[in-house]
Amino acid sequence: MKNLARLDKLFDSIKTSFWFVPLLMVVTSITSAWLMVWIDHAQAWGALDWLPFLYQTDQSTLLSLLNTIAASMITVTSIAFSITIVTLTLASSQFGPRLIRNFMDDRGTQVVLGTFISIFSYCVVLIYSMSLDSNQGIKMGLAIIWCLLATLFSVIVLIYFIHHVARSIQADNVINELCEEINHAIEPLFCNEQTSVLQNKADSSFSYTLSVKAKQSGYLQLLSNDKLLDVATEHDVLIELNWRPGDLINQSTELASVKSLTPITSDLNNAVNECCVIGSNRTPIQDPEYAIHQMVEIAVRALSPGVNDPYTAITCVDKLCLVLCNLSNQKLHAGQYFDQSGRLRLSRKPYDFVGLANSAFDQIRQYAVGSVAVTIRLLESLERIALVSDKIDVHRVIQRQLHAIEQGKESAQYTEKDTKDFVKIAQNVKTLLTVETLN
Repeated sequence: MKNLARLDKLFDSIKTSFWFVPLLMVVTSITSAWLMVWIDHAQAWGALDWLPFLYQTDQSTLLSLLNTIAASMITVTSIAFSITIVTLTLASSQFGPRLIRNFMDDRGTQVVLGTFISIFSYCVVLIYSMSLDSNQGIKMGLAIIWCLLATLFSVIVLIYFIHHVARSIQADNVINELCEEINHAIEPLFCNEQTSVLQNKADSSFSYTLSVKAKQSGYLQLLSNDKLLDVATEHDVLIELNWRPGDLINQSTELASVKSLTPITSDLNNAVNECCVIGSNRTPIQDPEYAIHQMVEIAVRALSPGVNDPYTAITCVDKLCLVLCNLSNQKLHAGQYFDQSGRLRLSRKPYDFVGLANSAFDQIRQYAVGSVAVTIRLLESLERIALVSDKIDVHRVIQRQLHAIEQGKESAQYTEKDTKDFVKIAQNVKTLLTVETLN
């Protein structure tokens, strides 16, 4: 069975690159250029007598036209790349360097760059083919018409690119796309009914234990849960993972513990390591906390004295509130995976609402002490979460965040009106909290 985690990592690396889609488009354009030349050969052989109007232009004129289009396309390509680099620079300074990955994942920009380069490659192939001795006397008709259509299409693409770049650097659009990425990242954390009813039939005591050491240092990026479950079932063992995606691991640190009632073979060490992808940086593929941290970074930068943009911070708080409202009503996966017979085979460190909520609110709360508007919006977010969920653990998180916000207010200077607004919303939150939480 293939290691799906490493395939997912490879797919993500390709998806967030500026070279893969343009390369595919260049290969396609070169292939289509030779195909069009071959069809024009067929016209010269008399096989396409129904297209005589395509072959009325002088060949020297066509060469001049192709040279003009090729020169124009390579110029537009350099301009498009320059605009893209400027956009990445602005995004890095305004939203944070970790957001560059999201801009590189933009399929529209990749297609635009690929369009200009592929048309240039198409023209180069046609110019070369028309200069061959074997093609002397053969007029290129269909190939030229296809090139002209592609050039007209590139004008539309250029207009779209300018519009797309202007929209892509707007804070509201960046935050909205990031919110969708957070929702996509937390969706696998939800526990389905089938998993929740399975019972642990594993033995409570084990005779043999194998400590699996990490082969390299870095962040745990991906885990192949299905593969680990298959390995544990095949060898009749229980695998206990001490980490989850996003954790920093040192080389030779215990990555997992393998337990069994029978002697454990040493090949399990390599098998477990193969199911864990460790890299130099965090990714949001299986790490919802990292996706939340990206949103928090935008808010924190907006609250910095150099930027001073509370409206962007308020938008981030609103989006995080929506995410946590959805999360508070879901039962999260306990990190336990069972085989078909219901025996526990894999146990991993789970995510919980407490950790995700603290990741969303802590830094924003700390940096928003001097911003009354953002602090009050944080209180309103706590009120909204308390309204949609009556779970004890959720209300305990709200109570702790409320207490921390009230402590931060003591060091800030509020006007009488702001103080009244603060106290009113804080009292509303306390009213919604359950008795068990307050006690």
